[in-house]
Amino acid sequence: MNGFMGKILVVDLTRKELEDEPLNEQYARDFIGAGGIACRYLVDLTDEKTDPLGADNPLIFMAGLLTGTGGPSFTRWVAVSRSPYTTYYGEANGAAYFGTELRFSGYDGIIVKGKSDKPVYLYIKDGKAEIKDASVLWGKTTSQTIAAIRKEYDDQRTRVACIGHAGENQVLFANIMTEDGHSAGRTGMGCVMGSKKLKAIAVRGKARIPMKDAEKFREVARAAMEEVKTGFITQVFKDAGTASWVDSALVYGDATSKYYTIAAMPEATDISGVTQAEKYQVGNTACFGCPIGCRKVLHIKDGPYKTEKPTEGPEYETCMVMGPQLMIADMGAVNHMNVLMNDYGFDTMSSGASIAFAFYLYEKGIINSKDTGGLELKWGDINTAIELIHLIGQNKGFGKILQEGTKRMATRYNRPGEAMQVKGLEFPMHDPRAYSGMGLGYATAARGACHNKADYYLVENGMGNPDLGLNPGDRFGDDKAQPVVTLQDWRALCDALGICHWALMSTQLIVDMINASTGWEIDQDAILKAGERIFQLSRSMTCKYGVTPKDDQLPEIAMRPIPDSGQEGHVPNMAKMLPEYYAIRDWDKATGKPSKARMEKLGMGALAGKFGIK
Repeated sequence: MNGFMGKILVVDLTRKELEDEPLNEQYARDFIGAGGIACRYLVDLTDEKTDPLGADNPLIFMAGLLTGTGGPSFTRWVAVSRSPYTTYYGEANGAAYFGTELRFSGYDGIIVKGKSDKPVYLYIKDGKAEIKDASVLWGKTTSQTIAAIRKEYDDQRTRVACIGHAGENQVLFANIMTEDGHSAGRTGMGCVMGSKKLKAIAVRGKARIPMKDAEKFREVARAAMEEVKTGFITQVFKDAGTASWVDSALVYGDATSKYYTIAAMPEATDISGVTQAEKYQVGNTACFGCPIGCRKVLHIKDGPYKTEKPTEGPEYETCMVMGPQLMIADMGAVNHMNVLMNDYGFDTMSSGASIAFAFYLYEKGIINSKDTGGLELKWGDINTAIELIHLIGQNKGFGKILQEGTKRMATRYNRPGEAMQVKGLEFPMHDPRAYSGMGLGYATAARGACHNKADYYLVENGMGNPDLGLNPGDRFGDDKAQPVVTLQDWRALCDALGICHWALMSTQLIVDMINASTGWEIDQDAILKAGERIFQLSRSMTCKYGVTPKDDQLPEIAMRPIPDSGQEGHVPNMAKMLPEYYAIRDWDKATGKPSKARMEKLGMGALAGKFGIK
């Protein structure tokens, strides 16, 4: 199989058995890689009765088709399962070096089944896998775990994906972490990993990915690398990272404050990427094959949160959710909280939103110190926010409530319209009142509110895809249904290929690299059709787990206008956009599932019965 290693590792932790299995060639051709292939395997292995934390729920790791090929920023991989956090389709997307090294070790992916009766980890090197005892690793932080495994094998290039205390303690939004604070975050895949007592997966290898035309691939990859290197976003992120967006977000009303209820907090400039670069940045890190280097290394030398040595700094989302959403604008504090959450190994967006929701409920008198275990929740209180992080990571006290997330908290405290979430997944730090397209993307993404499945704010700021007709327009407009559909299909494809969203290059170069790698001889229309196939499959899967059209809505709190902000009092016109979107997607108004005709058009007619589509 040109373009693939052609092999999957199947692990049964209950029986402590390992088996190599050929990668299903049809799945690979139809669903490309990463989340596409992983979701297709998930269709075979789960149904609506699958317990997210049961032995019957598999955890599937899969690299992108182009991951590890040496193309610009081709590094991404996924972990996929039924989510214990949302109970729907769960997918966490990671980067750094793990996915690349997984392929170099001889595999395209890993399917983990069953549950171990004791802590274990997987060690894979040059096509050989072992289940190893992890008793001495259990209880270690994520950074300690990575360091211990590398020390054991005396190899700093061993790549490790692991969980910390949060995964061990069954925090529902626990992440899977890799080196330098990188995470496969959102939807609780670290919680699934912890339920299986799988502490880590370590990979190492020297294999290279077979290609149909390696010389042609290198030629096209060089051209793509030049496009990425000279791109505007590359220059910005090289200097100030993703947190460089903070200043723009303040202007556009993209970053509301105080649990999404007021205009942007002006003091947030103190935690922006520009401020980080000027005052704290001592270096940067990059993923495999990446010319951008958007990850920033900070050294906080003064104040109560000074660090003994440089640490990986917080990205945009973490800066905003642990900053203005809590009415905090202290760079040292935000950096400290970021390090804590990475070491515990849990999602900064869901945890930050849950903490902010608790502050909001406390201010309104819905909860009090008796509910919080004696803690007084006051906006801007850094020490309390830090204490709540510890309680979440340990899953004790009020942390047990917070780790359930805002949807469950809203049910508990009878405030259903005030949980800032869709399908149980909290909003990222891009407010749909600032960009209508983001609202539609949040409402319809399979895994819940997710900016990476349709990052429409980028389109409105000139970083779309002209090849696909994704160009800036009226950011408050209600003509977003077709472009959001196009962007979702494109992102589904990019994720399946393993391409970082910041690596901007022409569509034709991507087509040429796919063909040089696989020998498929496909065109732009074919890859977009593959993107739609992947998107519709994940949609069908999340409907199988229980999603209906009533879940494709923004919460009431997100529809409250904020006039005194860059949002100018706008709210997304969901009443117009959502029906138009349904019509384009060919989704049934009663069930939310794609029609059988659409499934057949995409070559998935044989799967319709699995989803109850008639």
